Amino acid sequence: MKIADPLRTGYAAEVVANAFLELARAEGRTLTQMQVHKLVFIAHGWTLALLGRPLIYNTVHAWQHGPIVRRLWDHWGGRGRAPIAEPLAVSAGEPDLNDDPAALEVIRSVWATYGQMSGEELSRLTHLEGSPWRQVFGHATDLIPNEVTREYYTALARSA
Repeated sequence: MKIADPLRTGYAAEVVANAFLELARAEGRTLTQMQVHKLVFIAHGWTLALLGRPLIYNTVHAWQHGPIVRRLWDHWGGRGRAPIAEPLAVSAGEPDLNDDPAALEVIRSVWATYGQMSGEELSRLTHLEGSPWRQVFGHATDLIPNEVTREYYTALARSA
C-alpha cells in the first residue's frame, strides 16, 4: 500500500487541529470548536496561497457561522462554546506535521496573527466581503472549493 504524500494531498484536519490545540496549551490557554475550525481553515487558506498546496485534505463547508470542516464537526458538534481539553485521536498512518517545516511555519504564523482572537472575531473575519465563505454560503452546494480559497488568500498576500 502506498502512503499519500501530504505535500500533495494535505493532512487530516485532526492533525492540524491538534497543532493549534498544542500551541494554545503551551500558552496555558484552551480553544473552542469555533476557534479551531476557523484557525484550521485560515491556515489551510494561507497554505494554499503561500505553498501552492492544501494543508488539509478534508472538505470545508460554508455553514451559517462560517467555514466548518465536517470531520471536526463530527467530533465536537455538541460542545457549543465549551473549551476543548484533549487532542483528537488521529488515524494510524497519518503523516506527522513535524516532517513538514513549511506547513508548520504557516500554522505558527497563523497562530501568531489570529490565535488571540475569539471564535466570534474569527467568524467575522471569515465572513468578510469576498471571503470564500461569502462566495459560497447560500448556494446550492455548501462546499468551499480549494481554488476559491487559494484565490482569496493569494489576493490577501499580494495586498499585504
